[in-house]
Amino acid sequence: MKPFIVYTLKVCLATLIASVPLTMTIGFVYICLIMLIKPANYIFTFNLPFNHLFIFVGIIAILITFNIYLIEKMGYKRFINDRPIAHSIVIFLFYLIASGNAYFMHFDHLLFSYVPMFVTAYLFSRVFSTGWNKVFSKLTDERDNNNLEQLSDQ
Repeated sequence: MKPFIVYTLKVCLATLIASVPLTMTIGFVYICLIMLIKPANYIFTFNLPFNHLFIFVGIIAILITFNIYLIEKMGYKRFINDRPIAHSIVIFLFYLIASGNAYFMHFDHLLFSYVPMFVTAYLFSRVFSTGWNKVFSKLTDERDNNNLEQLSDQ
């Protein structure tokens, strides 16, 4: 298999496996901290629907594959094909807004339900990218100025 397909599968499967337990752990810790304070009328809910998780992982897979395609065709361009995980987070948030799922959510619900999923995707993309980046290390970078010739001896 090609290295970018293995990288995409590792990031997507690790995000699928680790997101739900991390979300539940953070949510239960937050609930335990609230129970220590014992406010009278405080209601807190958190959930991570599996369809949202699968949609987010699908967006990650599409954008990582598109990122590899752009790197092979155009070379490395910062801010265009540099951050597929950040772009997938933004696209997923637009999906939540466009589908109406984010309309009735409070900030703490969004924070404790979706941010652990975003963090796991970002961390796994960084963890698994060490071997994958060696494949594209020979591509020219727009910031690479090693092959410029000196104009004068001043």
